Amino acid sequence: MIILIWFIALTTTIPWAIFFDLVVIFNDAPDVQLCIEVWPDAMDGALYFLVVNMMFCYILPMILITMCYVLIWIKVWKRDIPTDTKDAQMERMQQKSKVKVVKMLVAVVILFVVSWLPLYVIFARIKLGSEIEPWEEEILPIATPIAQWLGASNSCINPILYAFFNKKYRRGFIAIIKSRKCCGRLRYYETVAMMSSSTSMRKSSHFYNNNSTKRIQMNDNQAVAYIYNNTGV
Repeated sequence: MIILIWFIALTTTIPWAIFFDLVVIFNDAPDVQLCIEVWPDAMDGALYFLVVNMMFCYILPMILITMCYVLIWIKVWKRDIPTDTKDAQMERMQQKSKVKVVKMLVAVVILFVVSWLPLYVIFARIKLGSEIEPWEEEILPIATPIAQWLGASNSCINPILYAFFNKKYRRGFIAIIKSRKCCGRLRYYETVAMMSSSTSMRKSSHFYNNNSTKRIQMNDNQAVAYIYNNTGV
């Protein structure tokens, strides 16, 4: 999948390498040149932007991200932690966990759309609109770099969202930093899960039978496995 993604990315950007060239902007300053698109036909540039840039780099990824996160949401919402009985506290914990996951998924999709939208609106105005008005000529040199920065910032926003919404992610990341070693499942299993088992499992590892007050208590290994496999947030 990584190779396929790189292949598509390189293929779609090859026309830029071919049709970008240094052009003199001011006749009285021939040494000042800008690297801009020089297409044989202006419609070729507009068509390339519409099909390749907007469709393959914005609209299609937005649709795919939305579809994938909807499937994740359905999977998470239908997930049910297996227990002998369910008390009100466990129900609240499970519901709260699901709501956090849904909020995170919605935030990821919205931030992707919002981050890239200004840049594509600007390019669509330049490529597909009429002649640029004088007031637009003053705004575009300022707005375009800001829009480019906003779009590029989306590449690093997802880990921040995961850390903000997911306590398990924060604990795992802190464990990685403190260990000063490469990430590994065994270290995470021993540090994060065991730490969680000594706190939260004191409240959630005992389940009551409807017909008896006898408590079913997990041992340490079962508690760690329970947290690792069933508590996502």
